[in-house]
Amino acid sequence: MTHTQKSKAAAPAGTSDRAGSTREQSLPEYDQQLSGFHWSFEPELQAIVNGLPLRSNMRVLDLACGDGFYTRRLAERLGPGGSVTGADINRAYLSEARKEGSRKSGHAKIDFVAASFDRLPFPDNTFDLVWCAQSLYTLPDPVVAIGHMARVVRPGGLVAVLENDTLHQVCLPWPVYLELPLRAAELRSFIEGGRNSSKYYVGRRLPAVLAAAGLEPLRMTTHAFDRQAPLGQAEQGLLQRYLEKVVDRVTPHLEATLLQELRQLVDPGSPQHLLGQPHLTLTWLNVLAFGRKRPDGSRLPGGRG
Repeated sequence: MTHTQKSKAAAPAGTSDRAGSTREQSLPEYDQQLSGFHWSFEPELQAIVNGLPLRSNMRVLDLACGDGFYTRRLAERLGPGGSVTGADINRAYLSEARKEGSRKSGHAKIDFVAASFDRLPFPDNTFDLVWCAQSLYTLPDPVVAIGHMARVVRPGGLVAVLENDTLHQVCLPWPVYLELPLRAAELRSFIEGGRNSSKYYVGRRLPAVLAAAGLEPLRMTTHAFDRQAPLGQAEQGLLQRYLEKVVDRVTPHLEATLLQELRQLVDPGSPQHLLGQPHLTLTWLNVLAFGRKRPDGSRLPGGRG
């Protein structure tokens, strides 16, 4: 049974079986949403990993590896002479990752270490490629984070980042008059929450962020994950949680009439429920960008990472 088949057969109410009571209780609050994203878009994410410029004997770092979803797929791309190290600050995630990784054979060696972005326990110039997926926006300064990645990648090696723009990652058929006030209310919630609002737009700025960290920006590509009704259980659960989070963000900042309409669109029991519409279409946008460390190991002028 493939991962995708398993998600349709065993994932209740849009969640993976890993989200049940057997999971460790110290996993981060975003775990259910992240694992739902992996379950829902596994074919597209696998295609992205398959397109990475990997060779069989490479040493790869999967930074902020979580439960090892990408770590295992990177190992499958490499031969027995290669190695993949998964690093994450959450030890419960690492426990899960080790269990899953131990079941793999015939692929690259897999190791997991507990580490934060700013305290990577690796010498300079250790890895051929550093991979980081959907983590930069959670950090105070994405440039500084990529600077730490640049330190541990070898001269001529690559940093590959998969990200979104938080405020524009999901294209849904919102009523035209609602969409712009909705986005403005989301942005206001980030600003008033004392957060660095620019990091929620990091996807579109990745080449500039890589350059600011001293890496040579290479190609950037946008990957659109398209879905239409009827949605699978995992997709339905992922998007319902996304919509409910949007409502939580904008409630203090959206005009009352618009907020009432938004709640009808998000309510599964409402005839207006957005995800229940028979001709629903949606697109989840992701950005993949590469930065290269100069062959002599130097940083680009002006790099501050």
